[in-house]
Amino acid sequence: MVNFRFHLISLIAVFCALGLGILVGSTVVDQSIVDRLDREIRTARRDTAAVKAENERLADAAVRGEEYARRSAAYTLGDRLAGVPVVVVAEAGVDGRIPNELVAALRGAGAEVPGTIWLEGAWRLDGRDEVEALQAATGAEGTNAAVRAAALDSLASRLAGGATGSARTPVLERLRADGFVRFAGGDGAAFATFPAGRARVVLVTGTDSRLAGTDVLADLARSLSQAGVPVVAAEAYDDHDGVDPVPERGAAVAPIRGDRTLAARVSTVDDADLAPGVVTTVLAVATPSTVGHYGYGTGARAPLPEPPASPAP
Repeated sequence: MVNFRFHLISLIAVFCALGLGILVGSTVVDQSIVDRLDREIRTARRDTAAVKAENERLADAAVRGEEYARRSAAYTLGDRLAGVPVVVVAEAGVDGRIPNELVAALRGAGAEVPGTIWLEGAWRLDGRDEVEALQAATGAEGTNAAVRAAALDSLASRLAGGATGSARTPVLERLRADGFVRFAGGDGAAFATFPAGRARVVLVTGTDSRLAGTDVLADLARSLSQAGVPVVAAEAYDDHDGVDPVPERGAAVAPIRGDRTLAARVSTVDDADLAPGVVTTVLAVATPSTVGHYGYGTGARAPLPEPPASPAP
């Protein structure tokens, strides 16, 4: 008769054999896995090194391209805007470097540019005080959106120029006093009499604009275009260091590109954060009879305006 001790020893032997088999099998499997992982790691390292080298090459090419565009701007732009008054209007939140570079490039092309008019965050009309101040400054009435649109229409009429002396409305000065606009990049006092004649306008928006999600850009562009003012809307793009969700280039000027009427009247540039985009913006200002959408983001149709046709020999 088989006793319990025999069964116990048998069970222990079975489990020992099973454990030994698993140990031996896992050693063989683990080694093959290790070998395969080593091969994959070596391959990944080679691929990473190749990608890093390619990225460095592309970054170097981009830097050289930026430098070329910056240095060649004087030859490209020449005196295309000699004596032309140009108003630069930027939305709060946009990197101040971009409007400064645009002002410098416009001046380099001969344009009269006193500086930059910044549209402050108060245009969001988040509080009742802002709404009442805007109503007092412009006499506008109605909903917040209606008040803002009417105020931007008054601002557009003032920026269009043409009126002088007592015929010039004080809206710009009122808006500055109430915190809706500020002047930078030049002599603020010059805006009291600028522009003396019909002006062209550059609207600078961007990924970081504090007025994103409002109708400020589209409303101001619409009012200016209806007043017969040549307008170029320039986007200063920032990818936020690739943080998800990465913003889409061209999204800031999408309210214009996506509006059939505005798209036919207002030119847009979606790479004003780059030296080539600055040059493109100035070229777009210098060719007011041609409306185009430039850059390489969503909605762009060409990198820059087509050169004028050469006269027939």
